Amino acid sequence: MTAIQDQLCLKTGATRTGCYGTCPAYLVTIHGDGRVEYNGKSHVKEMGTREGRIETDKIRALASVFAKMKFWGLAEDYSAAKCKGRVCTDMETAITELSIRGVTHRVKHYYGCGSAPKSLFDLESVIDKSANSEQWTGDVSNAGPYGTTCSGGN
Repeated sequence: MTAIQDQLCLKTGATRTGCYGTCPAYLVTIHGDGRVEYNGKSHVKEMGTREGRIETDKIRALASVFAKMKFWGLAEDYSAAKCKGRVCTDMETAITELSIRGVTHRVKHYYGCGSAPKSLFDLESVIDKSANSEQWTGDVSNAGPYGTTCSGGN
């Protein structure tokens, strides 16, 4: 292991669940050694498992994003049941997990929860870009729920 890999010892994973519609469902995991694991479930270009690699500078940049957004201080659950404020139905959920040196923090983010921090959406996007998930998911920018109903505050 190189010094940076030993220093980071990180493993981050992002799970995307489906929705009532065409939301992509997959899991992508980035390991501190640069290994990327992907498992496509539905509404993605590549179904099943794939592997890739990323450079150490991307791992360092990703670790920096986690630190800047204070990921360890985020609530663990932004689900519809725990959401404070506006809630929209039939959206997907992203589950982001970071493990460093045996310490893990996991955040469940239901996209219909209006009180989830914007930085969480940004982080989920950075994880996908760092892992180059689009090579396996395809362009999912127009995928989504068939329809939503929103209620509650802002």
